[in-house]
Amino acid sequence: MRSHPTERRSVVVTGAGRGIGAAIRNHLAATGWYVVGVDYDSEACDIATDELGATGSMILGDVTDRSVIALAGQVATQDHVLGGWVNNAAVAIPGTAHAPDPVEVRRVFAVNLEAVFWGCSEAVSAFLAQGHGGSIVNISSIQAQTAFPGWAAYVAAKSGVEGLTRYIAVEYGPVEIRCNAVAPGTIRTPMAQDVIDTAPVPAEMERAMAVMHPLLRVGEPPEVARVVGFLLSDDASFVTGQIVNVDGGATARCYPMPLDPDVAEARSRRSGSG
Repeated sequence: MRSHPTERRSVVVTGAGRGIGAAIRNHLAATGWYVVGVDYDSEACDIATDELGATGSMILGDVTDRSVIALAGQVATQDHVLGGWVNNAAVAIPGTAHAPDPVEVRRVFAVNLEAVFWGCSEAVSAFLAQGHGGSIVNISSIQAQTAFPGWAAYVAAKSGVEGLTRYIAVEYGPVEIRCNAVAPGTIRTPMAQDVIDTAPVPAEMERAMAVMHPLLRVGEPPEVARVVGFLLSDDASFVTGQIVNVDGGATARCYPMPLDPDVAEARSRRSGSG
């Protein structure tokens, strides 16, 4: 049921405009895929369109809109055989369980989990309709495995992504549909770099981000992209249902994290009442 190796396969990449998504988009285009990217940022879409040229196309839209996901599937199957799908789009919005912002929580779940579900659904449906297998890669986070304080909805959503990844692998493995997830540590995306650059002492902020990882540095987007490329490829033909941490070893050890101020205050009151 695998596609013939001489066929040029297409792949959908959500959140393909910047950061990790852009690195994935460029790596896959350079390795022979026809890339259909999705992003809600019009400027990023224009830049990506120029960079892709004949190797792909971009769709401007929000992944929380199911019609955008469906359009990506239609474009990817119009002139090519769909061989892969990368659910990368995400938002990073902090928040706690004791003082949540309902609007922000809904947005995190809509982008980071629901859109991944519908992306997987669209990909599986296309693979079944085409009568051959394919590969899905979902971008998770090490926060699905090692929760960080102050990221309640994000942790919950990314944990759901990893459960969904295992489900897809089990349900559709018999028809040669593979599904894996990549869980990055701290990666030098534009957002992370902005946090570093706007810190009072940028070098200290980068050092703080780096020391979480035994490799003692922040990861680079192409390092994630190359792992995604491997998981999509036939070189990973017997790999499915796995979570691959691209985290410089961060999840291989324990490390302290500061308490949320409200939690620290509550702990202080409790300790004082003893």
